[in-house]
Amino acid sequence: MKNIIKIISLPLCLFSVNKAYAEHTQAQWVGKFDLLSQQYQAQYPNSFSRSSNLAWAEAYYLDALIEMYLGTNNQNYLDTFISRVDKAFALAKDDTGMGVDGYKGWGEWVYSIDAIENFGAEEADSQDSSLPANWYRWQSTAETAYRNTADKVDDGKSRAGFTIKTAPDTNRWHVLQTPLRNPHKANEHFDPNGKYQINFHAKIENCDSGVKGLLQVYDFTERKLLLNTYVESHSFTSHVAEFIAPSDPSNNVHIRLYATDYKKHCTVHFDNIRVRSWREYLVHDGMITAPIAKFIKLARTGRLDARFNSWADGYYDFLINHTFPKWEKDLHNTLNGNLVYLFANDSSSRKPGQSLPHNQYLALQRTYAELAQVEDSDPNHQFMAKQLIEAFKSSLTLGQYQADSGLSVNKYEWSYWSLLTDKDTTSDGFNWTGTEDTSHGNLDVAAAVSSYHAGLGFSKEEMNYFANTADFMISHCANFSRHVNKCYDSESLTSLRWWMQLAEFKPSIYHDSEVKLTSVFDAIQGVNQRYYMGAIAQLVKGYRVYDQSFDVGFANALPAEWRHWQSTPETVFLSTNSAFSGAQGLTVKNKPTYGWQVAQKVFKYEPGATYRLESMARVSSGDANGRIMIYDATSKKSIGQKITTSRTWSPLSMEFTVPETAGHQLQIYLYSTNWQVDSEIHFDDLEIYRIN
Repeated sequence: MKNIIKIISLPLCLFSVNKAYAEHTQAQWVGKFDLLSQQYQAQYPNSFSRSSNLAWAEAYYLDALIEMYLGTNNQNYLDTFISRVDKAFALAKDDTGMGVDGYKGWGEWVYSIDAIENFGAEEADSQDSSLPANWYRWQSTAETAYRNTADKVDDGKSRAGFTIKTAPDTNRWHVLQTPLRNPHKANEHFDPNGKYQINFHAKIENCDSGVKGLLQVYDFTERKLLLNTYVESHSFTSHVAEFIAPSDPSNNVHIRLYATDYKKHCTVHFDNIRVRSWREYLVHDGMITAPIAKFIKLARTGRLDARFNSWADGYYDFLINHTFPKWEKDLHNTLNGNLVYLFANDSSSRKPGQSLPHNQYLALQRTYAELAQVEDSDPNHQFMAKQLIEAFKSSLTLGQYQADSGLSVNKYEWSYWSLLTDKDTTSDGFNWTGTEDTSHGNLDVAAAVSSYHAGLGFSKEEMNYFANTADFMISHCANFSRHVNKCYDSESLTSLRWWMQLAEFKPSIYHDSEVKLTSVFDAIQGVNQRYYMGAIAQLVKGYRVYDQSFDVGFANALPAEWRHWQSTPETVFLSTNSAFSGAQGLTVKNKPTYGWQVAQKVFKYEPGATYRLESMARVSSGDANGRIMIYDATSKKSIGQKITTSRTWSPLSMEFTVPETAGHQLQIYLYSTNWQVDSEIHFDDLEIYRIN
C-alpha cells in the first residue's frame, strides 16, 4: 500500500488543548457510541430495502463501525458491520423499478419528479377558478368535479383538494383527470416500463350502498387499464398503490378520479396525489458501497483477521459485477477531458442527462478511491478514482481567510454543482452553482481524503487548503457554518463527521471539534441522535501525526530522523525482504555478541496526550519475538510496549500516554525481546495517531 500512500511529514509537536473542555475520556465516548449503536440496531434490526434509507442512515452507521474498529481494534464492530451489510445485500434485487438489467441494487421513489402537475390542487386554473390547474373534466361539470378549499387534508399545509360527485340523473360518468408528464423531457411522458408509486389521501361521504371512490390509471393510447385503487374510508386515509408504465413513453396515460357507480349518489374527496417513479441513484450506491470498500481494503491489505476474507471477497464481487458496471452508461467527458457521471436520462431528476452535483458523483468515486489503495488492485479502480477526483478538482477555487496567526491563508471554495460538461446548463431554470453546503461537503472532503491516501488528485499542500476550509467553518465563524465558502447560520454538529478527517493536516480541527461535541455530550441520547456516531467515531479514532512506510531512502539506510542504537547498517536496515507493502520494510537482525540491536527515533509529543501506535510486524526467524517500545529517556522508564509472536505479518497496536510536562525525551524503539539469541524481526507501515 506504500507505493500509493505518500509519506506524511506533519509536525509532531501539536497545538495545545484547553484541558478545561476535555471532560470526557476515550472510554466514555466509546460507551456513548456503543449505546447509540445498540439503540439503532434495536430500532432498525433488519436494515432497509429503500436506497435513501441505506444511503442517509445505514451507510453512515457502516462507516462509523469501520472507524470505531480502527480506533479500538475491537472486532465486535466488524461483526456488526458484516451482519448489517449481509442484510442489506439480501434485500438487493435486479428489478427495482428500472426493469431487469442484470444488476442488483436498491430503489427509491421520493426523489424522482412528480409525474403529474398540481398534485395537491393548490393552484386553480387561470380561466376557471373551480378547476385545479392542469386537470381536466371528462363528462363532468363545475358542480361535479372541482377544486375544494373546504374538504382537504388537515395537515396545516394543504390549501385545497379535489372533489368528485356523481350525478345519477345525467346517466354518465363524472371524472376529473390529468396526464402523466415529464416537464424536463419533451417527447417522453414517463419512464417506459417503469414502476410507479402513487401515494394519496382520500375519503367518501354521502355514498349509496356499495359505491366507492376510485383512483384509476388508464392508457388511452392502448385503451388499457393500468391500475384501479378504491376508497372506502369516511375520513381522510392514506393510500399507496403501484403500476407499471407502458413501454412507449409517448402514450397518453391519465390519472382519473371518480366513483365506482355513476347511477348512485356518492361524493369522493382526494388530496396530495403524488405519482413518482421508482429509480436507482448513483449517489445512494456510492454511499452504501464506500464503507464496504473500506472493509475490503482492510481485509486485502492484511489489517483484518483472516476470517473476514471471505466476506470481503463476496462484497468485492458485488461491486465489480453489479454496482460499477450499472453506471457506466452515465459516464461522460468533462470540458477538461476527465470523466464524470451524469444524471440518468429519465424522471429521477430535474436535470436528466446533465452532470451530477459534486457530492453525488464523489460518493461513488470514494468507493473507487478506497479500492485504489490496495496494491496490485484492478487498474480501473485507480483510473476511475483519478478521473472523477480530477473533475472535482477542476471546479475548485482559492479563497482566503484570516487564520489564528493573523495571516491570510488560502482555503478551497466550491459550489454544489458546476457546469462540467457540454450537456450542462442553467437555462433550464435550475441554477445550482451556489456555494456547497456543509452537510454535502462532507462527501466531497471524504472523497478528497480517500483520494489523497491513494496518491491521487491532491498534494499535501492542497489538502491543507481543504483543512483551512474546515478550520474556517468550524472555528472562525460564530457557529459551525452551514456553507463551505462563507459563514452562514449554524450547521448540526453531526456534520463534523468527515470534516474531522482533515485534522491530519491541521490538528486544531480535531480539538476544536472535540470541544463542540463535548458541549453536547449529555444531549446525545436516543436513536434520534444516531448521526452523531460518525463524529464520535472520528474522536475515538483520532488523527494521524506520524506515518512511516520505510519505503524511503536507500537500501541498508534508515529513514530521516531514525538512527542506529547499539546497531549497525548490517543489523538494522531497510530491505525488500522485510516489506509488507511497497518496496521496503525495516529489518532488525540480532547478533548475540553485539547486545541489543535497535532502530530508534525521537518522538516529539504534546504533554499529557494519549497516542495510538500501529504497525505491521512479524518474526521472520529465530527464537526472539518482536517488540515496539516507547521509552522515556529522561525518566529512564518505558511508558508503553507491545510484543508480537506472530510468524506471519499481523497488525500490532498499542496506546500510550506521555508525561504531563514538556522536556522529556521520548524514543521509539523497534527491536527484539531477547538480544542473546539469533533472530530477525520485520517491521513496516508504522503510524501514530493522537487520540485525545
